[in-house]
Amino acid sequence: MTTQRPTATRLAAPTINLASLVFGLDAYMRARGADAGKALRHAGLEPGDLTDPDRRVPLIRYLELLEACADLLGDLQFGLKFGAGYEPRHAGVVGNVALASRTLGEAFEMIGRYLPTMVDATVHGLEVNDGMAFVYSYYIDPLMMSYRQKGDWAIAFGCNLVRVGLGDPRWTPQEVLLPQLPEETPAQRRTRAEIMGGNIRSGHPWAGIRFDAALLKRPMATADAMIESMMRHYGDLRLAALPGSQGEIEQLRRQIARVLVKGEGGIEHLASATGTSVRTLQRRLKDAGMNYSELQDDVRRTLALNLLENKTLALGEIAFSLGYSDVSAFNHAFRRWSGQSPGQYRGQRSAKKPVPSTNG
Repeated sequence: MTTQRPTATRLAAPTINLASLVFGLDAYMRARGADAGKALRHAGLEPGDLTDPDRRVPLIRYLELLEACADLLGDLQFGLKFGAGYEPRHAGVVGNVALASRTLGEAFEMIGRYLPTMVDATVHGLEVNDGMAFVYSYYIDPLMMSYRQKGDWAIAFGCNLVRVGLGDPRWTPQEVLLPQLPEETPAQRRTRAEIMGGNIRSGHPWAGIRFDAALLKRPMATADAMIESMMRHYGDLRLAALPGSQGEIEQLRRQIARVLVKGEGGIEHLASATGTSVRTLQRRLKDAGMNYSELQDDVRRTLALNLLENKTLALGEIAFSLGYSDVSAFNHAFRRWSGQSPGQYRGQRSAKKPVPSTNG
């Protein structure tokens, strides 16, 4: 029998502000002959959760809401279609500051900065290699991979933000990477291609889009310096209002996840990423009642549980994504966390819980 890591017990369950993400859901469902209230009840939510700009609910309820809507509509591509039509200006601070930014690159930078005002425990990254930009996101929380609608929503919304921001309604990325992609009919594949483009690959640890990095310097057609300044000020106030120690630790968890996927697991890399010294970082962690090894272990464990939900990912790829040099090191760590091997855990999960039929 194993003991739960002390770090994990101190961290609150991740939350999300639904008003920024599902504006107009009731009208969307009603236009298609479905009752959004039924989906809300299934997810343990109430109507006020969708409209209050300051209310946060457990992230898991948002994921269940998307799946419930897809089931009610009988539409495997609900997340894809709802995200593609979602106006960025309805996405709170994140959407409005992105639209008001001077360039597309700054827009993605602002999304990463202000995403915590919308949702906890989420990493948003932008990497540039060989002239290609890769924009991606993922949750630092276990078992999120099995909820598929959210991936489609996020990619479709990201594509729509670029289209609106650049004033190019026909834009699609050069490549879309998804953790999973179910079998689809020819009509469904055409719908997906219209939104995401024709080059879609599955089996990647994180959902993301690739495109010509030169686009990052392109001016936004929606740029507005005054609105950008106002939204950044408001966003900074929202960030400052997040619970103190919890907000700081969540920021560190996101940074750890970022450096891990780059193979940079040492505390010196985290210190560099956060613009502080190793000694200062160690003191901050000590004040929060933990150390770097514990926090890194917690991030690796939660990411591992998430990635193991995707059966298409080989254990070697998961180990590499978590910053391990080989599979044996990952196996050893996972046994320490759970008392069983990653393969045994994956098999046990498959036997106990069927994969949802909806896509995302």
